[in-house]
Amino acid sequence: MSIITKIQVQKLNKERFNIYVDNGKGEEYAFSVDADTIVKFNIQKGQSFEPYEIEEVLNADQLRKAYLSSIVYLSRMMRTKKEIEQYLAKQEFLIETIQTTIIRLVEEGYINEEKYANSYVNTSINTTLKGPTIIKNALVEKGIPKSIIEESLTLFSKETQIEHAISLCQKKVSSLSKYSTNQKKAKLEELLRRKGYSTNISSIAIEETQYESEADDELEALLIHARKAKRKYEQLSDWEYKQKMKTTLYRKGFPIDLIEKAILILEEDET
Repeated sequence: MSIITKIQVQKLNKERFNIYVDNGKGEEYAFSVDADTIVKFNIQKGQSFEPYEIEEVLNADQLRKAYLSSIVYLSRMMRTKKEIEQYLAKQEFLIETIQTTIIRLVEEGYINEEKYANSYVNTSINTTLKGPTIIKNALVEKGIPKSIIEESLTLFSKETQIEHAISLCQKKVSSLSKYSTNQKKAKLEELLRRKGYSTNISSIAIEETQYESEADDELEALLIHARKAKRKYEQLSDWEYKQKMKTTLYRKGFPIDLIEKAILILEEDET
């Protein structure tokens, strides 16, 4: 049995109190609690406690501490269960304390994963050009259940997905002038895949984007690559040189008739 000998306000936190007890070996520090716990258990000087009673007090104090810490964390923005669990785990709360705290936060409406997912999807739609897959992966990472994610993604309509995908394509096209038409299409497809859009949405968006090069522009882009390839292969025999040139430029997406025209232009440049 322990008898409380002193209750002292902490110097750095006036809301918490250090409890000192005498176990028959003189006064010593036992534990600390906040004001609410003192009131709840009517802790006062001269009061005696059995070990199990002290354990009950400490558990209650930890629950309150975890709860208040979570409320402060939630005050900045909405959080998921997983985020709260990770936050409390970093503060070294026991698993049982964390789980009990999560239940209370859900019951009181501080954690609402349906609301969180809807808010996340709407914010992503209004402030970014991320596709559904990217948004879904982010919500999975945050611990949102699959059923809730699927429901929230219905807010991202097909029409809006197409609009966003077209915007991405239009922004990208201007930087692809040196590529062939086929290369441009491949790079737009890759861009939309990385941004989280489906093949179907990507196809529609690319069809709505003016990415095809005019004949003169296509030839000009081809000549840029052809001149680079020429410097690499010009020491080869005439037959090997032409074969290497055609193979290299064809792999870059240029049509064979345009490649042959470019090789002729390079030959004329030398005369």
